[in-house]
Amino acid sequence: MFNVVRDVSNAALCFLLLSEKSKVTSELSTLENYIPQNVFQLEDCLKKCALLKERHVTNVWPRVFIGDEEIATDRDVLREMCITHILNAAAPKKALNYYLGTYYRGLHINYYGLPTTDRHSSDISKYFMPAAKLIDKALDKRVRCCKQGVEHSATLFLAYLMICHDMMVEEAIDHVIKSRRITPSRDFLKKLTLLNADLVNKRKLKLQDTKTGRKRKKWQLKKSRA
Repeated sequence: MFNVVRDVSNAALCFLLLSEKSKVTSELSTLENYIPQNVFQLEDCLKKCALLKERHVTNVWPRVFIGDEEIATDRDVLREMCITHILNAAAPKKALNYYLGTYYRGLHINYYGLPTTDRHSSDISKYFMPAAKLIDKALDKRVRCCKQGVEHSATLFLAYLMICHDMMVEEAIDHVIKSRRITPSRDFLKKLTLLNADLVNKRKLKLQDTKTGRKRKKWQLKKSRA
């Protein structure tokens, strides 16, 4: 009796191990055959949402919204939506103290401003990881806003989907443009393609290590990405 139970358990464990190995092999094969789209192809993809009606705010992910300046400064609407966090993707540094200390007082809103439009901070890619971590750590009802909610905030949200949900840049764009018209600049798209290449390479290395049981040192990972 006990031998039968043990044999069944061993068989189930073997099946699970084989199933997991098959999944890793399949995903690795998909990544190795993946051909990323270039910037011009991504621009063509973005044209699909050109006919979408412009909205002040759009629900783009569970409990995550992309909005423009009008919605982010409407205290009554923010209160009605029960917004708890605002990540301003185009925040001038001089306005930071105003929003933190005055404007959102009494609304129990956590405000984060990223100066992506500042001439000394023009490389938006340096904010990809901080923005993704902010959203992932405090995922509640959150508005991500910039002047119009179509460029800076959209780009940072696309990066979030890629970093935290393992989406390819094409998948992230397809997801967002189903509900919101966005227009990342060509430079922003270039930064996203670079992020995409780095993330895909990291995922391949991780899957290869899982498949072979290899454990790489940090310097080996850096060398592999170089």
